[in-house]
Amino acid sequence: MRFVIIPYIALGLVLSVVLGIEYSFIGEEMMPTYWGSPFVYKQESLVSSLERYYSISGLVLNVTLWSVFLFFIDKGIRRISQTKKSKVVYKVVIALFIIITTINVLFDYSLMGNGFEEDLNYWYWDIDKVAEEWGGKYVGEITTLKK
Repeated sequence: MRFVIIPYIALGLVLSVVLGIEYSFIGEEMMPTYWGSPFVYKQESLVSSLERYYSISGLVLNVTLWSVFLFFIDKGIRRISQTKKSKVVYKVVIALFIIITTINVLFDYSLMGNGFEEDLNYWYWDIDKVAEEWGGKYVGEITTLKK
């Protein structure tokens, strides 16, 4: 069961940008903002601030990375928590994470753009190539808890 819960919570951590990188375009043109955690997985639409596009490969890589990290944290906490009270508290915290992840997934699903074309929901974005074509560059800034 925990091999289903850990990736689900990892998805929530990625989508919530608990710890992420915001890639902003530096140049003359207006370009979309990209988000990574650490791999690029989300692009804000230029047309509407209420529309976002997701990279499938970026999401899979980020969820895998966070899942491995959370697996070792879970393993360490299970080894440390010996009392019944600490086990109950840990289960309550996990339940809260599941609820927050569900809310996050539903919120991001409602903002997801349509289509699987280039520059929309796509398998991979080469943001350096895009920036070079438009005569600028993307600069990454570490962010926490920012959508």
